[in-house]
Amino acid sequence: MQGERKVKVLLADRHILVLEGLRRILETDSEIQVVGSARNGNEAIGKASQLSPDVIVMDLEMPDIDGIGVTKELKRRLPDTRILVMSFGEDLVNEAIEAGASGYLTKDSETAEITTAVHQVSRGLCPIAPSITRKLVTELSGLRRNQQSLLLTSRETEVLRLIAQGMNSSEIGNQLFLSLSTVKREVGQIFDKLGVNDRPHAVSEAIRRRLI
Repeated sequence: MQGERKVKVLLADRHILVLEGLRRILETDSEIQVVGSARNGNEAIGKASQLSPDVIVMDLEMPDIDGIGVTKELKRRLPDTRILVMSFGEDLVNEAIEAGASGYLTKDSETAEITTAVHQVSRGLCPIAPSITRKLVTELSGLRRNQQSLLLTSRETEVLRLIAQGMNSSEIGNQLFLSLSTVKREVGQIFDKLGVNDRPHAVSEAIRRRLI
């Protein structure tokens, strides 16, 4: 709708071709505004501090300061800015989320996945690439009998699994045939049990504790 505020995005990647490609992809969405780009860690920190974007699309392997270090520093300086990591590999997903990233995509993601993830991150959700989610869910499901899983009820475990897939509360309710108020209560209980305040950290803590 005309007049609505756009999602301001800063791009940070060491490769200029990747930056140009991401800009073209995101600028096809009328509700996204690319406000700048950076090719190294120090530049990303400086431009983010200057521009205060809503979302930063972050490469992990940047010169000067890598993406993990940049993420930690920016969450300290700009706690309300969301960071969406894009990487070729899957090995650093735990470390990225623990550093403060709100989502994690691979660089072979489809165009629609990238724009959708930017919107999801801006709304406080935690999109993770389907290939990574499948891997995590498989690994975590194999550890269901871990004694720490007793912290969560079976319903809380299922809600947490859907959170890890990037679903919002309404989508979780539809999937599990629960009311929105019930889903919100379950999410709150999960946060309390895991000692976290948001969805990305709930996913990170669940991975770390091998709860699902």
